[in-house]
Amino acid sequence: MTQFTRRAILAAAVAAPVTAFAQPGNTGPPGQRVRSGQRIRGARFVDLGNGAVIVDKPVNGLIVEDVKAARLYRFLENTAAKGAPPAPLTRFVLRRITARDLQRGMTRIRHTSHDGLIEDVVAYGGSNGANYCVGFALDDEAHDIIYRRVQAHGFAESARPRDKYWNGDGFTDERGNRAIRYLDCVASGCSDGGFDLKSSDAMLIGCTAHDNKRNFRLWGNGRLERCRSENPRWRGGVGGPAHFSFHGPEARYVIDRPVVRADPANKAPVFLFDTKAPAIIEIHNADIDAPGAPLMVAGGKQIPRIKWVPERSAQKIRTAK
Repeated sequence: MTQFTRRAILAAAVAAPVTAFAQPGNTGPPGQRVRSGQRIRGARFVDLGNGAVIVDKPVNGLIVEDVKAARLYRFLENTAAKGAPPAPLTRFVLRRITARDLQRGMTRIRHTSHDGLIEDVVAYGGSNGANYCVGFALDDEAHDIIYRRVQAHGFAESARPRDKYWNGDGFTDERGNRAIRYLDCVASGCSDGGFDLKSSDAMLIGCTAHDNKRNFRLWGNGRLERCRSENPRWRGGVGGPAHFSFHGPEARYVIDRPVVRADPANKAPVFLFDTKAPAIIEIHNADIDAPGAPLMVAGGKQIPRIKWVPERSAQKIRTAK
C-alpha cells in the first residue's frame, strides 16, 4: 500500500504532480492534485490539510479506490483557485475508502460536477471537529451523483459556544443541487443533521440515521423509502432534536415506509415543522414506535399539509400524543 505522507508526496511529484492548496484555517500540507483519467488505488493518506485529493481544475474520469486515510482536514476538496474557471468533477468513482479523524470533512464536491458514484466509503469525524464540519458535502450546481453504502460518523462541532446554533452534519446538499441518490447510507453521531438536504429531486432508499440532533433535516423536495430514524440526540447549542424536521419555503416530500424507533425517555418529536410556507408531505405505511415523544410539532404559523396513505389510524404509530 502506497504511503502518502508529506515526504512521500514530495518524492512522488514527478509521477503525480502536487500543487499547494492552502486556505485560511486549514492545517497540514496539501495532498495530490489530480488530472483527468487518473486512477488512485491502494494508497494511504495521513497528516494532510485541505484535500488529500485536490480537484482545482476540470477533471473527468477520476477513480479513487481501496484507500485508507487518517488525520486530515478534508479528504477530497473540489474548489477552483481564486479567479480561475470552474473545476467540475465529472464521471468519477470513489469506492472502498475509509478515513478517520477528519477535522472538516470527507468530500466537498462543487461547481457543475456530475455523474459520480461514491460507494462503500466510510468517514469518521475527529474529536476536534471544525465549525461547519460535514462528512459528505455537495454545493453549487452538482447533480446526478449517487451515494451507495456510504457512512458518516461523528461530525460534531467542538468549539461552538453553547448559546449558538451547532452545525455538524453527516451528508449535505444545497439548493442548486439535483438528482442526488442516497442508497443504504448511514449517518450517526453528528451535532446537527444526519442528512441535511436542500436539493431538488432527492431520493433516499434504505438509509439510517441515529444519534444526530436532527436525523433527517429536509428543505427541498424528493422521496424517502424505507428510511430509519433512531434516538435523536442533542449535544449542545440552540434548537432541539427531532427524527424528521422540515424547513424553508418549499419542503415537499413523500416518505414511504419510514421506521422510527426511540427509547421511552427520548422526547424528540417524530415530525418537526419549522417552515416559511406550509410543507407538503405524504406519509405511507409508517412504522413508528416512539412512546415518549410527540408525533408532530409545528412551529410558527405555517401548518403542514399532510396526506396519510392509508389514513393515519391504519398506520402503525405509537407515540406520546
